[in-house]
Amino acid sequence: MKWEDCLEYKVKKVKENSEQAKSLLQLATRRLESIEKRRKDEFPQLLLESYYEAIKELLCALLAIHGYKSYSHECLISFMEEFYPTALDDFQIHFLDNMRRLRSDIQYRGRDVADDYLERNSSTIEKIIGILLTTVEKELHPR
Repeated sequence: MKWEDCLEYKVKKVKENSEQAKSLLQLATRRLESIEKRRKDEFPQLLLESYYEAIKELLCALLAIHGYKSYSHECLISFMEEFYPTALDDFQIHFLDNMRRLRSDIQYRGRDVADDYLERNSSTIEKIIGILLTTVEKELHPR
């Protein structure tokens, strides 16, 4: 979905809110710490959901910094493409969109995830999370 379409239907302009962004960053950080503690004993689909939620929280933090509220997970990804076009490459954007769909299938249709999904994709997930963490931090604490 294009950002322009999101603005028309699924995103609302609100007051810029760095405090909300800080809270979302803290929540995402705690969620990531929780994932690390239970990674060996958790089902892959539950870990994938948690990773996705942390990514969503980081994206929502960026929207809050810029004064937007999204009612669509798809528009969170469109926001990254529009506002940070060089942060994530095409593969990472595509991966995020696939992750969004997979998380939706897990949550609403009970889809299973291959036992080795995280093993195969953890480096991509961790790289995306690292980029998002760095981007949020830079936005909150510009030099």
